[in-house]
Amino acid sequence: MQAIETLEIRGMCRDFGTTAALQNFSLDIRGGTFVTLLGPSGCGKSTALNCLAGLLELTDGEIILNGKPIQDTPPEKRGFGMVFQNYALFPHLNVISNVSYGLDNKPMPRSERDLRVRWALDLVHLDMDEFGRRFPGQLSGGQQQRLAIARTIVLEPSLLLLDEPLSNLDAKLRGEMRIEIKRLHKELALTTVYVTHDQSEAMSLSDVVVVMRKGQIEQVGTPQDIYNCPRSLYVADFMGYANRIPVTLVGPEGNEWLVETETGHRLHGISTFDGSADWKPGERLLACSKPEDMQVEAPGTANRLSGSVHLVEFVGQAYESVVRLDDNDNLQLLVQSQNTLTQESPVSFGIRPGRLLLFPYEAPSGKRSGQRLSAVSTAVSA
Repeated sequence: MQAIETLEIRGMCRDFGTTAALQNFSLDIRGGTFVTLLGPSGCGKSTALNCLAGLLELTDGEIILNGKPIQDTPPEKRGFGMVFQNYALFPHLNVISNVSYGLDNKPMPRSERDLRVRWALDLVHLDMDEFGRRFPGQLSGGQQQRLAIARTIVLEPSLLLLDEPLSNLDAKLRGEMRIEIKRLHKELALTTVYVTHDQSEAMSLSDVVVVMRKGQIEQVGTPQDIYNCPRSLYVADFMGYANRIPVTLVGPEGNEWLVETETGHRLHGISTFDGSADWKPGERLLACSKPEDMQVEAPGTANRLSGSVHLVEFVGQAYESVVRLDDNDNLQLLVQSQNTLTQESPVSFGIRPGRLLLFPYEAPSGKRSGQRLSAVSTAVSA
């Protein structure tokens, strides 16, 4: 297949009746890059993938491969490979037949086809002699996923498309398959577009992350950019900035902003929001932070706040506590600590100014992707 040098997506749109599932999706992908489309269900990421694969026609826009428009090219002529969320294996065919299925209509000697099948199975660590005669129903979930990938890469696609490939696996298998997918990407130098709603998958696998919202691109960047410098409250929320404190802007102070809470506490923060240069004193903002940036064990930390511990949850490497602020019972924050805190005990914590991000104020509107307070409350009360 023709190697990808550049893949340009220009104004890609897809409508379903009167519903715009994808709007003005534009993205440049360099050959060999691992790109992840990240977002919640219904944001348009799978629609974008299916448009790329040719399984959905575009309502508008272009897909340009190495300078040549391909949006009208049938999917079987694009030379792309697709791994589906439900694996889409043939249950009546054994492992060897599943992998060789796409090669059956290609002119090649039987010996070469057998070598290609063995090569693909070796790449995904499925021994042909041990697993070759088994049927999909005789494989574990992780082995079925490996088989689905082998069936795709045996065709040596120029672009590998993966639609939520790990969502049906348990946590341990997800971790193992994540490593395998990254290894395959590096080993084969495959240009890859990967769809997920899991931020940890996106962070660990990707060269480029595309955060999507309501059929549009919200932010594009490296995993480090998306994680540390979200450009909107939506991206920050999706990346786990679960704590939100309503504040009023006092003004700039050096490289930081000085803000004041509703109860008069003054805090220092920064902003990664593109429009922050136009902010004026008196504007209402939201100060956002991650639970791990609320530091209990650092008494000298700036931005000190205090409250009482309401609920405690062990999250593996640390404890997360719901803290009710002393002077604002309606405001609860998630605070992380290395040691367990006693319920209803007083606690003081600080927030590093560089990890307190400021965004324009948005009124709460139901459950948010990064907000875990209600989940913690339910778990503890049960």
